[in-house]
Amino acid sequence: MALPRILLVTSELFPEFGVPTAGGGVRAQQLYHSIQEKGYPVELALWRPAAESKSLPDWATRYLYSQPYLDGTIEQADPDIVLSESWECLSHLKHDDNRIYIVDCPGPLVLENLVGREPNLRGYIHHKIRTLARMDAVLCPSSRMKSYLTGYLTLAGWQPNDSKRLIEVPISLPEETPVRSPRKPDNPLQFFMGGVNWSWHRTSEWLTKLGDWFGSEEGRGTLSVRMGHHPLLPPESEAPFENLKRHPSIRFSELTDFDTLTQELLGMDVAIDWSPVHFERNLATPFRIINYLWCGLPVIVRPHLEISGLIHEYGAGWVVESWEELEDLLTSLHANPSLVEKPSMQAQRLAREKFSWPSAHSGLMEFFENPSLRDKKPSYLMHAAQTFRDYQLELEQRNVGYKAMEEELGQIRQRLSEFEADANAYRNLKQRFHYRLWKKIFG
Repeated sequence: MALPRILLVTSELFPEFGVPTAGGGVRAQQLYHSIQEKGYPVELALWRPAAESKSLPDWATRYLYSQPYLDGTIEQADPDIVLSESWECLSHLKHDDNRIYIVDCPGPLVLENLVGREPNLRGYIHHKIRTLARMDAVLCPSSRMKSYLTGYLTLAGWQPNDSKRLIEVPISLPEETPVRSPRKPDNPLQFFMGGVNWSWHRTSEWLTKLGDWFGSEEGRGTLSVRMGHHPLLPPESEAPFENLKRHPSIRFSELTDFDTLTQELLGMDVAIDWSPVHFERNLATPFRIINYLWCGLPVIVRPHLEISGLIHEYGAGWVVESWEELEDLLTSLHANPSLVEKPSMQAQRLAREKFSWPSAHSGLMEFFENPSLRDKKPSYLMHAAQTFRDYQLELEQRNVGYKAMEEELGQIRQRLSEFEADANAYRNLKQRFHYRLWKKIFG
């Protein structure tokens, strides 16, 4: 039996292309190479604007797609299975076919747009439900995201027996972790924070405060920040970066390619991710945290992140709630830098055991072994559309009745007008008769 041919659709660039990218690009590369390693024939369909002016290998540019013509690109590649790194890519499909469609939902995009104050939020929700209704399987990175997606899938017409098609595929990196050099005991600790900056992360506020803490006393170590805008999107604002660049206790750098970042992280000691508390962060599994662990950086996180439980269980970092607890922890680490040594080893152990491929992708590979179309039921949107069509038909029928009534009322008004004209004529005639009679009597 021939193996199914797979087309991976993504709008993000792979890290191996040597350009700055975001978590979506890393996720797409993970999936691509994991599928390839299992022996499945896989091709890449890359968003044309992302590839323009980039020096990419031939295999990466064989199928470049534009959003209005995604159907044509898929038809040209002619795969058995289409796997998209984001539901947003497949929202541009216009035509149905008999291919199997799988979408990866690595994060709560609708909530990102909610906290990011996207003006067309209702449109995003509509397109997400419409896209999920067409899918035969959905990937997600965590149990919280699985629960989150269940509501959308219900609205999209998924049935309870479709639950096995919602597949948990953790964000992952290669099983072989990079080798760290032993840290020199006399060196001050080096702390790191990095990643794509989004307005709802409110990163600059706490980084500035953290920089003040590092600068308040000699020998507290260094704080390195590598941050920037999403490579494919226009910048929201430069103000947060300007404040961080000017801070005397922060070493600020722009986003870089994955290999350069990895080498930089291998020289750091501790990573910090002080995420704000809101719905989107509660569900997210930030790729940068997985990358920190993979490079052997113990991470300081807050308890609302889902990954905080594993970090605590493995001793791969520290989970702190309040800013005061964070300052106390930093003071303790500053006084005894050797406290980071065991958590560093545990960080890489956690990455290998929970966030490495191909083992993390076993659920997807099981689906590939026996792929099948889902028995699709009408989605809530189809039900709503049918309801609106029924209402429209009823209104049209009522409108026909109203028009008939208007015509009848017009005829009645016409008859009343005629009656009124006859009555006026009679009154005039009657008045003239009385006048002639009076004239005749009184001369």
